This record gives sequence, C-alpha cells and structure tokens, in this order.
Amino acid sequence: MYKFSITDEPFAVGYLTAESDSIYVRCGRGYVELAKTMNISVDGKLGLPLCGFEGIAVAPTFSGGQSPSIYWLEVKEKNSDTPEDYRYIIENMKGVDTRSGVWDAFTENEKDIINSVSGWGGTWGGHAVPDLIDFAILGTDGIREKIYKYQKINGDDDGFYEGLLLTLDAVDILGRRLHALAKDMLLSAEDEKTAEKLQRVANTFEHCPVKPALSFAEAVCVYVMLFTLDGIDSPGHFDLYMKDFWERSDYDESREALEDLWMFFHNTRTWNLCISGSDEKGNDLSNPLTYEILEVARKYKFNTPNLTMRCHKNTPLKLWESAYETIALGMGLPALYNDGAVCPALISLGIPPEDAHLYVMNGCNQIDVQGKSHMGLEDGEVNLGMAVRYALFNGYNTKLGKRIGVETGDASDFDTFEKFYGAVKEQITFLCDTICAMSNKAQKFYAEKTANPLRSMTIEGCIEKGRDYKNKGPLYGHGQILAEGVPDAVNSVANIKKLVYEEKRFTLEEVRKALEADFEGYEFMYSLFRSSPYKFGNDNDFVDEIAADLINFYNGYLRTIPTYRGGFFSGGCSPFDRAARNGAAVGALPSGKRDSETLYGDSIGAVPGSDVKGPTALLSSCLKLDHTLPASGFILNLKFDRALFNSPKGKEAFLSLCRGYFDGGGQQLSVTVVSAEELLDAVKNPDAHRNIIVRVGGYSDYFVNLTPELQENVIERTVNFSSF
Repeated sequence: MYKFSITDEPFAVGYLTAESDSIYVRCGRGYVELAKTMNISVDGKLGLPLCGFEGIAVAPTFSGGQSPSIYWLEVKEKNSDTPEDYRYIIENMKGVDTRSGVWDAFTENEKDIINSVSGWGGTWGGHAVPDLIDFAILGTDGIREKIYKYQKINGDDDGFYEGLLLTLDAVDILGRRLHALAKDMLLSAEDEKTAEKLQRVANTFEHCPVKPALSFAEAVCVYVMLFTLDGIDSPGHFDLYMKDFWERSDYDESREALEDLWMFFHNTRTWNLCISGSDEKGNDLSNPLTYEILEVARKYKFNTPNLTMRCHKNTPLKLWESAYETIALGMGLPALYNDGAVCPALISLGIPPEDAHLYVMNGCNQIDVQGKSHMGLEDGEVNLGMAVRYALFNGYNTKLGKRIGVETGDASDFDTFEKFYGAVKEQITFLCDTICAMSNKAQKFYAEKTANPLRSMTIEGCIEKGRDYKNKGPLYGHGQILAEGVPDAVNSVANIKKLVYEEKRFTLEEVRKALEADFEGYEFMYSLFRSSPYKFGNDNDFVDEIAADLINFYNGYLRTIPTYRGGFFSGGCSPFDRAARNGAAVGALPSGKRDSETLYGDSIGAVPGSDVKGPTALLSSCLKLDHTLPASGFILNLKFDRALFNSPKGKEAFLSLCRGYFDGGGQQLSVTVVSAEELLDAVKNPDAHRNIIVRVGGYSDYFVNLTPELQENVIERTVNFSSF
C-alpha cells in the first residue's frame, strides 16, 4: 500500500489507502480521514458549527460525489517537497474526475453544441434536497439502525452499506471535535452573548449527532454541521420539517437561532428555502414558523437565501398579505409557486399525489421532491432561438463556421410555412435528443464512478435498495432540461409566418440573407421585424397560438425521452444569469434582434421591452401555454413600480393578479419592486444604490453586481410595468 507523507489531502489519502476495491468503502474511509483533520469552526456570533474544505483539492461535493480538482493538485505538486504524493493522487483519481471524465465522453458535435451556446447537457452534477434534518431527528444511531436492517435484507457485496456506516463514524468524529472546540472557545469568550451561544453549541454536541436534538436551536446546530459538510445546497421545506422542533421549544431561544441561521444562509449564498404549500387533500401546510420566516426575511432584507412560497387555493389571506409585505420591500422574495400547476406536472410523471405535494424548489427555482428524488436540477438547456437560426441555415452555425444542427433543407425550398415550422421543430427535436443523450452519458458516469454517502443516507430509496444517490437509488429519477430564449423563438416564428408567408413582404431566402448580413442593407426588413406587433406577451392570439404550440411541443417531446436514472426528462425555463450570453451567441433573429444586441428572454415572459400592454396582457399570453407539462420551474419575471406597488390600490391589484394567474393554471411568479428611475441612476452612480435588489432569471441579485447587458434587460422590463 502506498504511504503518504502529506496531510493536506485527507479525503484522498483515506480513499486511496482503503483496503477495498469498493468506491463506497473508499469514499467512507475518505470521510473518516477528512473528519479527523478538516477545518472546522464555531461562529461565536451566530452560535453555529461549520465544516469547511479550504485548501483541500479532493473533497466530497454535493453535485458529483468525490471530485478531485486535478488543476489544484497539479499546483500543489509543482510547489511541494513531496510532489510524488500529489502525482499519485492525480494518477489514481483521474477515473473519478467528473469534469474531464464527463467531457471526454462527449462527441465533437456535442462539444460544439456547448461551445456555440446552442445548449448543454450533463456538465453540471446538479442540486438536490436531501433530508439532512434526519441527523437531528434520528441521530446517527437511528440512521445506523435503518442501515443495519437493510444490510441484512439486501446483503452488502459491493460495500455500499459499509461505506454509509463509515461516513456515520465520520459525522460522529466531527461532532466530538465540535464539542471540544466550543468548550475550548468558551474559555476566552469575548462577551456574555458569545459565551451563551458557544455554550449552546457545546451542549448540543454533548449528545448530538449520535442522539437526536432536543430543541429547535439544537436541531439548527446539527443541521448546519451536515449542511456545510454536504457542500451548502438548498434547505428545502424548512417550515415543514422544523415545525415539531419549533413547537416544542422556547420561543425566544428559537427565534434567535432562526435569525442566526438566516445570517448564515445569506453569508454562504445558500440556494433555495421553501415555505408553505398544500397536502394531497388540499389542506394548507403553513404554520407559525412560516410567518416567522417571512418576518425574518423582512427584517434583514437580504437577497439570499432564495426564498420560495408555495401557493394553492386554500392559502390563507393572512399569508398572502405577509408575502406581499415581503415582496414590497424590493428583495424579489419570496418567489411564488402554484401547487395547482406543479403537482399535476409531477403526478403526470408517475409521482403519487402524496409525494408530489412534498415538492420543493432547488438551486434558483428547479423543482424537486425533498428526500425522495434526484431529478437532475438541472440536466441541460436548449437555446430555442438557435433552433430558429439552424432551421434557416440548414443546421449551419455561421459564427463557428460549421454545421452543428441537423440538416433540415435549404430555406429557399420552404415554400409553405408548415415546411419552415417543421424544420424549426426538427431542430428542437435534434437539440433535445442530443442534449438528453449528453446528460445520460454524465448520469452513467456518475453512477459508475462516484459515491454519495450523505445523500444516499438521507434520500428515500437508497438505503432500501442498497443503491447510491447517483445510481438509481432515489424513488424518483426524472430529469430536467431548461428552455432559453422562449419569447425570442416565438417572436421569430410569428414574424416569419405573418410577414413572409401571409403578407409576402419578403421571401425566406431574403430573410436568411438579411440575418447573415446582420440586417446591413436590409434596414426596411429590420424595421418591420423590430416594430412588428406580433410579439409574445401582449395577449395577441396569433402569436400566442404559435407560442402554445411551439413550447408545448418542446415540453411534451422531452417527456418521451428516458433518463439513465430511471425516469423521464421534462422541460422548464430558468435562465439564471445566462440570458444575455444566450442572446449574444444566437446572432440576428427574425424577431428584430441584431447580432450585437443582447436583450433576450429571461423567463417564459416577453422579450424585455416588447410587452406594451401591461402585466394583465402578459399573464394572459402566458396562460395559453400548458403549465402542467414542464416539471422544472416555468419562470415568469414581473417588475412593478415601487410607489404604485406599495399603495393600497397596488396591494389589492397585485394579490388579485397573482391569484387570478394561479387560478388560471399559471405555475410561477417572481416579482421585483423598484422604479425605473432608481435603476437608471444606479447605472450612473452604482455606489449610491448598492442595496437595490432585482429578480434575474429565477434568483435575486444586487442590481449593481449585474453585467451591463443584464442591467439593460432589467431596465427594459421595468419601464413597461409602471402600472397595473
């Protein structure tokens, strides 16, 4: 066995010196060695324990199991007195390097799809919402009992259960270290409040994590330890799984712990915390903790964590009003989701109603079933605007100078709209097929090469089946491919149908040449395309029928493609901060977009600035799409003027607008409250407006932190929503 002299890569040392060929046992040994020496700390101001991977190049990550950073290992090798140790790690862990391993599995065409920003698949390991609170509810002893039960039933030929048990040993080691650290820090506590919080940590880890937590504050301590060890992802349905702890604990202590936790979530850029919702019988799930969370969000006015509230027909008016008061402060939070659309979308994938109603949001806004699924989150994206380009250029990418899409024929041969539209759908089909194939290659790689013990212990199905979280262990293994450029593609098809095939202003060959020239010499065509009234988001049936057919086709087709994990893909729309990048890559479009212009749809709503009839018309257009087909978050970003929104009329109109949209079958709403004047001044004087928060493609961020292209996107959408 190789003898290491280094001490700064404990996970790799444990993994590579384990006397087993099982990746699960190796990973468990890695956790044990990691737990002995990894950086831990106790935040005396917040009273929270933290586990960190600072300085470690090989560590377990939430998205891909054990994930060696070959680059940082090579840096260490170059600057070390014992380079042979790092070289040994590099050579022997290349097989689990998810970055290069997945990339090497792609064909040249698949790599071209990514490089051209036509889409991507499989290059991101994905979010999930494991039930990490199980460590506070059951303790490691309780989880061990479950593992022993199924180990006896299933056997352990591949070492899966042994790896889980070793990881539990590692968690116990961390608990003992945190207990000792908190007691030691107590000796030099700076003030009474810090001493009180350190004592709380010390008291918690006298019996936790081996035994269950006794109070809300203790459960928060245990949760944060596991949350940081897992890599900091999404808390999920916090008010639901912490409800019992909250109800049986001292209010003042619990409220302080909640505020400390909120600070921690913000400081660590925690992803998505979910509140409220309904069960399968329509009963409201909100509780006193739901309202406390909204109150804390209003108190601190942070842009993170990304807070989401599930809504339904029986959501109390009091909760609607509390959400309104929070949104009115301008944080873009909470985002609102409709059980009436999301649950049917999940049920149609074969998820039972009782589990469909346990859905939460993950990452920016993708949909997951907490503690029961691994549904990609997300598995890839398709740039729908690029599908229109490829239909016009026979699959050829003019920027890269090569064919990337499928050959669908010369545009001059499309003598009917149906032939052109068929080519667009064929390009969409090709991109979906290819990107899903890329995702499945990655899913297979993860299943065979990685181990994820923390998530395998806290996601139902894994222990029961004896299968890893990445290897078909969870109950539900569906996938999610997001659409980019939704309104841009729709507007392009609508302009071509109206101006080329119905009004015969131009031929399709002339349009193709104009796009190739970026409308230079085709100014009249550009003007007509640009000023065309056939733009999605204005309650225009001509455009909206195209939108419904095109987007429902996209979302429906994905549902026919199986995932390696044992489910099916579905669609969604969540551009994150990539809208401008997608717009820049796609080039000129028949929507009236020039190559240099980066305004591009950042949700299922209108292209920024093209919706001129107000939010009611926009919502009407969006409701013509089928919101029960996409199961990955169908984002609609709205922006309202601060003064009007914060008036009695604004409150009444907004609540009516939201409930009307959800009653009509809409899936999601994200709202920014700000004035266009503030944003325009913030562009010129950023230091004077560093507290302005806006909603961008499914998450909230400070306006001054956005790129100029994204700032333009936000400003254009704000100008047109000054009134209800």
